[in-house]
Parts: sequence; C-alpha cells; structure tokens
Amino acid sequence: MKKIIFLVSSYLIFSFAFIVNAQNKINSQNAINWTFKEKIKYSPEQLKKMSENSETKPNISEKSTKSINSNGEVNVSDNDKIEAEIHAAINPIDSNNIIISPILNDMSTMTMYCPVYYTSNFGDSWQLSSFKNMPYASGTISMGGGDPVFAYDGNGRAYMSWIDLYGSFMVVLMGGTVDMGIFWAYSDDGGNTWVQPERDTVLLGQVEIAGGALAGVVSPISDKQWMAVDMSESSVNKNNLYVSYVTISEVNDTAKYQILCKTKPANSDYFTHEAAVSLPDNFPFVQFSSVCVDLLGNVHVTFYGSNDGYSLSLFHAVSENGGISFSTPNKISNVRFNLPIFQVQPYDLIAGIDTSRLYPSPYCAASTVNNDIYITWTAFGTDSLSGNDGADIYFSKSSDNGTTWSTPIIINDDAQGLGTHNYYSSIFVKQNGEIKISWYDRRNDVNNIKAHYYYATSEDSGVTFDVNRAASTTETDFSTVGSQNSNFGIGEYTQVLASENYTIPVWCDGRSGDGYLQVYASFINDLTVEVEKISMVSEDMAFISLFPNPISDVTSVTFSLNKTTVTNIGVYDIAGKLVKPLLGKEISKGKHTLDFNLQSLSKGKYYIVIQNDLGMTARPFVKL
Repeated sequence: MKKIIFLVSSYLIFSFAFIVNAQNKINSQNAINWTFKEKIKYSPEQLKKMSENSETKPNISEKSTKSINSNGEVNVSDNDKIEAEIHAAINPIDSNNIIISPILNDMSTMTMYCPVYYTSNFGDSWQLSSFKNMPYASGTISMGGGDPVFAYDGNGRAYMSWIDLYGSFMVVLMGGTVDMGIFWAYSDDGGNTWVQPERDTVLLGQVEIAGGALAGVVSPISDKQWMAVDMSESSVNKNNLYVSYVTISEVNDTAKYQILCKTKPANSDYFTHEAAVSLPDNFPFVQFSSVCVDLLGNVHVTFYGSNDGYSLSLFHAVSENGGISFSTPNKISNVRFNLPIFQVQPYDLIAGIDTSRLYPSPYCAASTVNNDIYITWTAFGTDSLSGNDGADIYFSKSSDNGTTWSTPIIINDDAQGLGTHNYYSSIFVKQNGEIKISWYDRRNDVNNIKAHYYYATSEDSGVTFDVNRAASTTETDFSTVGSQNSNFGIGEYTQVLASENYTIPVWCDGRSGDGYLQVYASFINDLTVEVEKISMVSEDMAFISLFPNPISDVTSVTFSLNKTTVTNIGVYDIAGKLVKPLLGKEISKGKHTLDFNLQSLSKGKYYIVIQNDLGMTARPFVKL
C-alpha cells in the first residue's frame, strides 16, 4: 500500500461501512475511500507552502534517459530522509548479490522515490544505484506511490516494479486530472544500473483531485502489485514474469474492484496478456494480491476480499496455462481483522500503528521441492483459531494445486492469551525446501509497544515450525515510529531471504527512538543459528573484517566510512549490554584498521559494535 497521508475532503469523509452481520453489507463506494485514505502524499497546506516558497518546492523530474548508472552519492542515513516499506530479493545464481528498496521520503524537499541498494559481497558492503524511479514523467511531482517489488529470473536478471501517483505541480495544487500507474524496469548487473523499456507501463489510470484530495476515478487505477518469475526447469513458460494487482474503477458512481494478473513472456520486453483472477460481480471488494509459481509452472494468485458482502477472507486461484486464464477463486481461510475503517467492533488495534495502516498483508510462496503452495498473513483470528487476543502470524498450505488448504496454524510461539502483537509477516522458500517466515514481534515488552524482528523455520514443508528466534539485536519503539513520516511508520511489508546456509531477514528499523527509520539486514548462519553480522543497509559505513576470530588477546577491526564522523566502538554481550568501550572519537573518512586488546574479557560470545550518525553495524566473536 502507498505511504500517503489522508486528506480531509467531502469525498473522503464517508466511512468504510463493513459490518459482519446481515443488516450491514459492504458499501463498495465507501470501500474505495479506504483505498485512497493514504494515497495523497501532501496536504493542501504543504502544497500551498511549496508554491509560496520556491526553496521548498519539490524536485521536478528531468527524465532524459532510461538507463541510469550508479554513482553512490546519496547519504541514506541523512535524518531528513525516511525509509520504510521495503522489498528485497536474492540472486538465484549468485547469492552474494542482494537488492533492497524502500520508499524514501525526503521531507526537506518533499520528494519521494524508491532507492535501490545492492551488494555483491553478501552484505559486507552496500552500494546505492542512482536510478530514481519517481516521478515517472518529466515536469511532474509524485504525490504518492512506492510499493517497490523485486523478482529475479533464472538468468540473474532482476525486475523491479512500483506505483507512482503523479501530476504537474499546478494540477496537484489547484486540482485536475493526475496519473496513477504501475511501472517496471530491469537490471542485468545485480542492481547497479536499471533500464526502463519503451513499454514500461503495466497499467496506467487517472484520478481527479480537488483541493489536494481525491475527487473521483477517471479511468481504472491499480494498487499493491506483486511479482513472480517461472523458475521451473520443465515449464514451457520458464522465465515468464507475472504481476498481480487490484484495479479500481467507478461505473455510474459505483466502485468496482478486481484482481488481475499480467504476463511478460521471457523473450518479450513488455506485458502481453492480462487475465482476470476475480470478477467484480462475484467479489464486491478485493485487495492485497500475491503471486507465486510452482515447480510445474502453474501460476498461483492469492488475495483478500469478500465474496458474500459480509465477511472477509483469503482466496486463491490458479492458472495452468501460463497466466492465460485462472480458475474460479476458492477460499483459503476467513480472516478476523476488525479495523476501525470497517467500523466493525470490537476494534482490532495494534498500538503504535496508525489505524489506517492496519492490514492482513497476505504473502504466498511456492515450494522448491514439491508442488505445495504456502501463505502467511496477519490476523486476530480465523474460524478455527481465536489467537491470543492480539495480532498473530498465520500460515496455511495446499498440496493439491490450491483446491484445499490446511487448517491455519499460528507461527509465533509466544504465550497465548496475553494480547501480544505479532504482525506483518514475509515468507521465503530455500532451494532445499525449508520455509522461512519473519515478522515484527512484541513478546519481550510487557507494555506491548516495542518490537524485535523475529523469524521461524520449517524443515517439513510447513507441518511444523521450529522455535522462534530474534533477528534484531535492538527493539524498535513503535510509540515513536511514524512520528517523522505522518504516521506512515514502517509501512506493511518487509522481506526474509535465504541462501544455502543463511537466513537473511531484512526489515525497517526504528531503534534510534526518534521516529527516523532505516533498513537493516541480518545474516544468520543456519548451521549454528547465530547472527554472524547485522548492519544498516547503507553505502556510508561497512564493517569489513574482524580478525582473528575466535580471539585470545588482540584482534583487528577493519571498517570504512564515507564521511568523517564521531564513531563509537564497543564490546557488547549477547544480552545487548555494553561490557567494554573500545573507542569514542572522530574518525576520518576512508578505510581504517584498528587493533584492540580484549584479553581481559571472560570466555564467551560477544559482539563488536560500530555506531555513529551513519548507523550501526556489528560482528560476533568468541573470546577464548
């Protein structure tokens, strides 16, 4: 979903009237207001201020080329740039290559786009591509959008898609018609350079705005796309790219929602076919599609919606002909998520997350060793499970091409009945079939407001999951998350990745406690289940090496900085307590190797942590 602030207008003051009883059916016209509640990025007051002060006007795109090279000039840790709602992918033919993109909001210039960070050395260092995907057209500004999504094909080509809501500054300020679409690009060098082909549009629609707020849908628009590539060796459609999304239109002042899936054949540079997954007459409301491809090349699309006008559920449809057509959707599970926007009581709330940003965020994935399909989501219960009175992470699987689904299970293993919140899961399947699921988890905070980032693994195709483990070393205080980006907060999407021997959770982190958000990644050895390195995803600082390790007395720490800054280095125990300060002074820009005597430490496991205004990075070590 978009990171866009709700603007008060006569068009948006109606509530989403969804009550789960026979007297109150979905008002589909009001449902459209929910979708657009966050779509407009700037308030009328902000727009007026920009028009009066040229120094605060947003940057206007001068898009002159569609192939852009990296120059690594942006400091991703500047405090006036806030990054949230990320996606990430790992190269299937080179696991050293990982790409990550958040939505970046620069409040100092009131601009937004989706920067791409990439590593070619398994996260030891990160570079920033200079590719700026928004605004799409020259002479315009982006009012909203984002939703970066990646997918690699079997040859190592990376695809990226995103959503942009854009128009001329005067139209945005005074009112008129603006464009909203899904766009895509590809990279053949691991995320360094990106190319937008001439036919780089998946879907382009238009909306009418007035007074900086939505006034109506002119032509069908799209929301929350997802992508997947056919990686099956035997499929005639190998390396086809599929994108699923919801379209929203207005016909005779009535809102229509529909899930669609488009296909880009492997040998084509544009999307050639669009297929209906759901029909408006059968589903008055749908959202949050996800897509995956199984070992046979079958394309599976899941989504959230209602087929009876009263209850909300998850549904599944499958295409066995390369996305040409899809089966009639069948139900996976009912979903209890009584949101204030639905006006369903008692409200299901998660403290620290804006009520307009509470979603089930379903995410599907296909097995790499059999034909199972998996799905995970956030909810406060189902037909079969009541949960722990807080939000939980749910999981279900199908072993018969999506015809039937297992009874949902709860993945988080914290104590039930305490109301602890666990939310916004992601899923990844390793080449050996192991399933990884990650999420935000508040079990360690009695006040139910601070969250670590957790993950769990299944080694038996989702029948059971092992003990939950924390990927983060420091909690994020959700009472401050969103304070710097108009309550958008972390967004709703994160991503867990995996290589042959590592689990790699990637999440949006607010450990600074001041509302500023950064992207972190953790590299966890699956053999030892130990965090081997954790760092902010940034080109500005890199922890290059720690040698020797294990340590008996002296060790050398090698790191690099992209600017001169006061830097603190210290030894922390596994509980996160500082046990030995090592350094606290200004360090110049460049590469440094410093020796530290750790002979006085007791035997055991510790972390060396490097911190400064560029962020934090850490490496574990063993003291002999």
